[in-house]
Amino acid sequence: MNNFAAAFAALPEGAQHLRKRHLDAFLRDGLPTKALEDWRYTDLSALAERPLALAGAEHPPLPTLTGAQTVAFANGRFVSGDRSLAHAAVPDLTPGAVTALNAAFATAGLELDVPAGQPRAPLHVVTWFGGGAGGMAHLRHRIRLAPGASLTLVVHELGDGAPFFCTQVFDIDLAENSRLDFYRVQQFGAGTTALTRLDARLAGDARFNGVGLYAGGALVRNDLNVALEAPGADAELHGVLAPAAGEHLDVHTRLDHRGPRGRSREGFRCIVPAKARAIFNGKVIVHPGAQKTDSEQHVDSLLLAPGAEVDAKPELEIFADDVKCAHGATCGQLDEDALYYLRTRGLDLASARNLLLRSFAQHVLDRIGFEPARKLAEGML
Repeated sequence: MNNFAAAFAALPEGAQHLRKRHLDAFLRDGLPTKALEDWRYTDLSALAERPLALAGAEHPPLPTLTGAQTVAFANGRFVSGDRSLAHAAVPDLTPGAVTALNAAFATAGLELDVPAGQPRAPLHVVTWFGGGAGGMAHLRHRIRLAPGASLTLVVHELGDGAPFFCTQVFDIDLAENSRLDFYRVQQFGAGTTALTRLDARLAGDARFNGVGLYAGGALVRNDLNVALEAPGADAELHGVLAPAAGEHLDVHTRLDHRGPRGRSREGFRCIVPAKARAIFNGKVIVHPGAQKTDSEQHVDSLLLAPGAEVDAKPELEIFADDVKCAHGATCGQLDEDALYYLRTRGLDLASARNLLLRSFAQHVLDRIGFEPARKLAEGML
């Protein structure tokens, strides 16, 4: 409550009242626990015991991206770029404890309305979190595409090594025949606990194409929710999960097919070393009336050493009778025959392993259609 009072004393009374309602909702429900099926693999109990205070605005130099317009945020505050693209968020009430916490405290974020017929350069959004142990920060972004509009958006999430807590929420609406290419390169600091959520709603014949590299952070949970609400909507979600030793990385996806003739594709690959854990839980729900749905989902995992752990859980719930849906999962180790072959061609063991791992991840990263963003992800991997 002290954090809340200090942060919002200067806000108009109406905004304070709405944010107080969000805070009350969070305090009522508390952080999600492992008793909930969607959180059975990720334990936030240690976070509840940590003293936290809103972090200051200090930050290191933040990167730009060739060929893109950069807008940067540090510890929940706008710091550089086109000021007209940032806003002081006053979000509506939304369900869920994490979104309620974010809505109570988030005071900045991207505010973007993209009209049709006005092509714009790709947008590079940098978000940085850190600067001191025990800090926290929150960001909330709103993106709206008009009928027939298109956008390439690159989200680059960074941090430092100090213990830190952050939340980040993306609220996206795609109108008829619009398209969003959403590329994400995530490498929070080694001490960061991050909870992020994306909610995208697709109108008729809209397309959402999401590709991400998820790497870095002590405990990171990403919820990706896409609702295909009208006929012909199309969604693709692809990603590489690459935690380092000692890190916990959780990606939950949910695709809701609500309109007929919808199409979705999901493909995730996990690369997990010793003492690291990766979780992928993907749920596809075909609702009544969503006939002619075409959906595929797959997750493939590599365990690199003893002590590596992957929990892969693809799910399908189908309530329509004229659909084509499939899902699957594989898990294994590097092919010893392939390693042997590469070593007979002059590569040492480390180089041979790296080549195979890079090839495994490249299958996903090649889906990043904006070359500077793809090079960024490849370099970070």
